[in-house]
Amino acid sequence: MSFSKRVIASFSVPCTPIARAALTGLLAGCFAGTVHAHEGHDHSASQLTAKVERSEATMSSTFQIGETTYRWEHRDDLGKQSDEMIAAAKGGLHNNADQDLKTNEIVTVVSHFGLVALDAEMKEWTLVEDQDPKFASGMNAHGADCFLFNDESLWAFSSTNTGEVVISKRGAVVAVLTSPKGGEFDDERINQYYANGGKFAPCDVVFAPEAESLIVVTGYAPGDYALTAKHVDGTWKWTGAAWGGKTNKGGPFATAHGVEVSQIDGDEVVEVASRAHGRIYGFSADGEMIQVPGASEEKFIQLPPGSNPCNLALLGDQMYLPLLNPLADSKGVAPVLIVSDGLPVGRLVPAEYDGLQYMHHMHGFCAVRRDGKLFGVALSWPNGGENKKGKRNDGQIAIFEAVAVQSGP
Repeated sequence: MSFSKRVIASFSVPCTPIARAALTGLLAGCFAGTVHAHEGHDHSASQLTAKVERSEATMSSTFQIGETTYRWEHRDDLGKQSDEMIAAAKGGLHNNADQDLKTNEIVTVVSHFGLVALDAEMKEWTLVEDQDPKFASGMNAHGADCFLFNDESLWAFSSTNTGEVVISKRGAVVAVLTSPKGGEFDDERINQYYANGGKFAPCDVVFAPEAESLIVVTGYAPGDYALTAKHVDGTWKWTGAAWGGKTNKGGPFATAHGVEVSQIDGDEVVEVASRAHGRIYGFSADGEMIQVPGASEEKFIQLPPGSNPCNLALLGDQMYLPLLNPLADSKGVAPVLIVSDGLPVGRLVPAEYDGLQYMHHMHGFCAVRRDGKLFGVALSWPNGGENKKGKRNDGQIAIFEAVAVQSGP
């Protein structure tokens, strides 16, 4: 989700120190690392209301903004899927989704099924008409970003299993970025890696509007980098800034797995989720490390112990982090962790809900607003090794609505 969506969808309830203190009981034992909060913001979701008992706010699929607690409700009336899509997702979902900035559709690629779109009312997923056969040939949408370029809506997908970044205009492929050859970037160390035939495995992609750059992270490779592509002479090509590297080689990353763009104090910031050590980093578009709100003196947000974020979604001042594996207190299934100003403020655990008990590993999450209400599209990954050993887990897509259940002292 590009930064423009994050800014447009800001809430408006203040994140006060008193409210943070109230989180102690809800999230006991979840904090790790030293964090420093920045000044509060206005985050309203006052339109989300429900009459429920106060005790219901203690269920684990809740989160808090300011003094208001929200409960996630599974909207099984939304996101209808064909039997063919459900079957393809069950064993082959390894992806994320994003929202088109013009139509408000949510799009993703289901491997060996194709490019699909959820209508703006979120009623039903359908195959995009007249799409390139590439989308049904086996690629995944491990990372997804919808963005505007020259007033056109483009959809970019990073495919780990085919090693490419595919840029399309509603299913018509306009560019495919494959492995750099070396010599494209400002960093000679990274140029040499690719010149030597280093592996390229793009985990996520995002467009940075001010820099007019695509940023791609490549955590599934010895070269654990953030790479830049630009539109030059009518085509997208690798060029310019590149940075990163694995921690055992002096870099900051331990599997850079998700990337987003935000605006902080008027500056465009590239935020990267580094999975293996559960950290969120901020950078300028040319690779300078930035201390994002809530980050430690070492310039990263340290997530709770055991957190391994597969992707990163931003809406308002909240981060939504689908985790690959369970936390110590999430009863053996993985949650979507919600973070604000560097602090956990709650979670969504899809496997708690009827019919979703096999959503054990979270891989994608798209947060959107409709008529003042907050919704989340959650995508799970099926662990093939576990399935072979009889521990069933499915690739599934489910939609949730955040409903206010508790407000004030």
